[in-house]
Amino acid sequence: MSALSPELMYFASRMSGFSTNVFRLETNNQSTATSNSIIAFDLPANSIINLRSFKAFFNANANKIAAAGGRLPPVKDLIERVEVAMGGVVLSQGTNFTNVLCEAKKALHTDYTDAVLGHPEYIRATSYVNPADTYATTANENDSSTHYCIDEWEGFLGTADPMLFDTSICPNIRIRLYCATDNVLSNVKTSVLGVASGKFADSAGANSTSGAPLPADPNGTLPKYELTDIHATIECISIGDMTYENMLASQMGSAGELEVPYKAYYTFNDTHSGSSKFSVSASSLDRIWLAWRGSDYNSVTNPVTIQGHKVEGAFVDVTAGAGTTTLDVGKPQYDVGGVLDTGSEKYKGRYFNFSQPVLWSAPTTEWKAQIQLNGAYMPQFSANVEELYGITRNSLEMSHKAKQMTLDQYRKNFCVQCFRLNMPNSEFSRTLSGVDSRATNLQGIVRTENAVSGANLMIFAETTEVLKIAPGRSISVVV
Repeated sequence: MSALSPELMYFASRMSGFSTNVFRLETNNQSTATSNSIIAFDLPANSIINLRSFKAFFNANANKIAAAGGRLPPVKDLIERVEVAMGGVVLSQGTNFTNVLCEAKKALHTDYTDAVLGHPEYIRATSYVNPADTYATTANENDSSTHYCIDEWEGFLGTADPMLFDTSICPNIRIRLYCATDNVLSNVKTSVLGVASGKFADSAGANSTSGAPLPADPNGTLPKYELTDIHATIECISIGDMTYENMLASQMGSAGELEVPYKAYYTFNDTHSGSSKFSVSASSLDRIWLAWRGSDYNSVTNPVTIQGHKVEGAFVDVTAGAGTTTLDVGKPQYDVGGVLDTGSEKYKGRYFNFSQPVLWSAPTTEWKAQIQLNGAYMPQFSANVEELYGITRNSLEMSHKAKQMTLDQYRKNFCVQCFRLNMPNSEFSRTLSGVDSRATNLQGIVRTENAVSGANLMIFAETTEVLKIAPGRSISVVV
């Protein structure tokens, strides 16, 4: 009977004494934060918490410097590192640049940024958060009355299994959020649509790197952001009887410990010149992610227009037959109608724009790449960009819907590769099937052909680590 589908069964399971509620958490150190600040929260002790329900709320604005024309990215990108510590033991110590990792994943998956509180798109002239806010020349984005929210997390908070976690069996849990630098912002001198000199997405300047063209008329005043009224919420669960506690005690008594697997990432940042090295020691090395950026990725400039979307003005009469041309509807790059949903405006910050490591303006040769893990190659041939994308699609979790984009957009704005080293979808069965590199001193190399020298390469090594919880709130981490 247990093999039959639930749709064919006539029964109901009951759990008595279950209750749930949501609690507000205040920060340990400060209610405001700026670039490079650290925000700390303590999670509730002696309770069952829903790790996936942890949400950080704050007001965010780019108005610290007047007339800088600051524009916010998706608010999740304002956090550069998420650190989870239990009794002083830090989980996932190598996870830096999580904002770049999140944008790299979004380059391949459907964008999961919440549109209500996550600020998913760059704002040009009129805010979609509060339409009363408009931005003219050098006006900064500033909506101090709106609470933005981060509700998706990489690492322990977003991947620990089980997600309903009993904090009574482990030391106190502290979460530290490390704020990103001000370089994740963009700044503009105007809100006028276009890419000509002095326009919102100005790319009229020259650029001899793999990055998007620089603005011909940049805003020299750099913006700064500030977070205020910072707090968090989390769901806590209570079970009336002792069934769950007795089950955990029985499992600890028979196995000696409880195992909690979770994803961890190790980051390597390199200026690529034909080859880039990295080294990982892990019990389960699951994936290698490559994210390419131009050498000037760290420059705060105008937002970059996504290929195919509107880049210049196209006008219609406000009143039929009146002969006026004051309504700018914009002209897409792909045909006049904007095929493949490109009949809209869409921008990325230069810090998060992933472009292939060839000259942006005039790539003369096709670049190829492969990775080497000790003596093994992945793939077994030097793959071009189309083949790399095919390998990447095969390396992603099947539950994630593929991002709809063109090859041109993939080359210029979403150039990210992923190489899977574990069994497909093994994460859903809590199976550790990745490469065990603890005893081999694994040395990795990313090799390319015909790539421009000086492009920035971010390498993320995705691993599965295991938190082991023993009686007496004793913990250890198997990396």
